[in-house]
Amino acid sequence: MPGTDERQALAEAGAEKGWNRRELDHVDVYLRDRYRVRVIWQGAEAISGASFFDNEMYEGYTRDLAKVRTWLKK
Repeated sequence: MPGTDERQALAEAGAEKGWNRRELDHVDVYLRDRYRVRVIWQGAEAISGASFFDNEMYEGYTRDLAKVRTWLKK
């Protein structure tokens, strides 16, 4: 399979840090403690956007996959 499956790579990175992941069609929701990250995917290679919540309070939005990776390092 050519290219990298970014969605699977992100899921593995999140699992290594203890995040629980729910996959709902083209959306992944990561939960851990008081944090929630919601990622909307365009296929398996790129995101449309992602939101970060701390204790159910909206904290940020990005279209940058690298930023999502930093959120999952918390």
